[in-house]
Amino acid sequence: MACPRSRRGGHASTVRRYVLPLVLVALGLLSACSYGVEAAPPQPRPLGPENPSGNPTPETWLAQVCTALTPAVRSTTPVPEIRPEDLLGSRQQMIVYLDMRVTAFDAAADGINRAGPPPVEAGQMVTEPVVQMLRARSEELASLREELRAVPEVDEATLLDTLRKARGRLVLGGSTVSLPDLSLPPSLTAQAATVPSCQALGIGAPR
Repeated sequence: MACPRSRRGGHASTVRRYVLPLVLVALGLLSACSYGVEAAPPQPRPLGPENPSGNPTPETWLAQVCTALTPAVRSTTPVPEIRPEDLLGSRQQMIVYLDMRVTAFDAAADGINRAGPPPVEAGQMVTEPVVQMLRARSEELASLREELRAVPEVDEATLLDTLRKARGRLVLGGSTVSLPDLSLPPSLTAQAATVPSCQALGIGAPR
């Protein structure tokens, strides 16, 4: 009779060995779920900019625009002269100069676009005409550059005429843009006079 009791006792021990861990695991899962639903601390909000709209202050906007305009408004390199005794050298010098001015106009237009419209009502009306003018000047000079490149080296007469045409346009039309091409609203004019890069260009100064 002792053997049956021993088997029953072994069976009960086996059940306890497998059931108790399962019960503990289940209790642990229930506890975790309960904490996750009821007691989990709130997740912190992701940090964002203090000014979600990204609108700059008037002074910041003016500084960006005037800095971008500077290379288009001012050039320390004069328009190259034409040397009839060295037309190929004159062409190369003129192409380099045109490259510099095209880069200056494009950089100015890109810089103004990056600054965005000024923080005033209908601000895009202030910058759009200036950007269009800069793009037009860039395209004009790029066209002159391509005309010069297209002239065969042996065609000296055509090369001389094309050089004169390019230089004439640069001298008459200007290799820079003139101000006031940027028409500021009254609310920004006084502030422009306090921004160093605008002061250097005379933007906002009384005329």
